[in-house]
Amino acid sequence: MTKECAELIARCLAARTQTHLMHLQTRNYAAHMALGEFYESIGGVVDTYAECYQSHYGIITDYPVVRPVIDNVEPAALLNTLRGWIADNRAACAEDEPELANLVDEILSTIDQTIYKLRFLK
Repeated sequence: MTKECAELIARCLAARTQTHLMHLQTRNYAAHMALGEFYESIGGVVDTYAECYQSHYGIITDYPVVRPVIDNVEPAALLNTLRGWIADNRAACAEDEPELANLVDEILSTIDQTIYKLRFLK
């Protein structure tokens, strides 16, 4: 098992909490909807990744603590940072398993769709 896989899960779940808070705080309807869709969908995608990873490599018992950044960050910036980390660690998180690589890509797609909605739908 790689520590990056546990960190991927922890980072995505922290982002889910963070974006849920942002969803509640925004006064922009389009951002409210985009963030709502993100936090409602990312958990399921990450859960599928975690379960499939564990079916190959065993139960992950050591997750890093990932603290959400609550103040003074734009939603798109938060998601771009998460996306960059995942892209940089994609190979370690896929573990040479095409199924896991596809699930990482699904996580990236979920993030990309939300970034698109935050940037271009007002």
